[in-house]
Amino acid sequence: MTKQLYKRISLFLALTVMAVFSVITGASAADQKSGFLNYDMIMGDKNAPIEIIEYASTTCPHCASFHKDILPELKKKYIDTGRAKLVFRNYVFSQPFDVFAASLNRCVSEKKFFPLLGLYLKRQPAWVKYKEFGELKRYGKYAALGFAKGEVIKIAKIAGMKESEAYKCLARPEVLKYLMDGNKYAVDTYEVNSTPTIIVNGKKLADNRFEAIEKAILAAE
Repeated sequence: MTKQLYKRISLFLALTVMAVFSVITGASAADQKSGFLNYDMIMGDKNAPIEIIEYASTTCPHCASFHKDILPELKKKYIDTGRAKLVFRNYVFSQPFDVFAASLNRCVSEKKFFPLLGLYLKRQPAWVKYKEFGELKRYGKYAALGFAKGEVIKIAKIAGMKESEAYKCLARPEVLKYLMDGNKYAVDTYEVNSTPTIIVNGKKLADNRFEAIEKAILAAE
């Protein structure tokens, strides 16, 4: 990903979210000062010797498949046994469904982070509605963005987030900044341009299949 392309994506994210923020009301300065998860989420023993970094998007079908078909085996064989830990990092794509979902996922407790992430990945067909979003664009950007926001919030509510909390979260520019800074770090450090991207002990893998990850883990031990 070139720096010019990254700048275009960053600008899109900022304009998209700020457009929605402009029609959200009721978020006071005090609300915006409360904490959010502005650090890596780790699955497993934080002191495990092998570090597996996963860059993923909430709207990425391949990420959903990774969490459904590959992560359980990795967790059972390497994470639960203390041999490795999984560091999850958002890589946000330039479309509102992912921006809103990644933002709300950062406004829950650590205990609820992976369960909510799992819901977003598992239920992608139920809330990632590009067709409806595109159709609503004819009525203006606020109609389309409001629709996307509503679909994302529905999933967060299943995980226990109140609708009022969701609105407050989406009205916080520091959450968006954290995600955008994370994207920049991913591009600058690991040249991430797709998801899922897997890094084992600092080495970016060309393949995210279980066999490739296991090979990298064994080579790092």
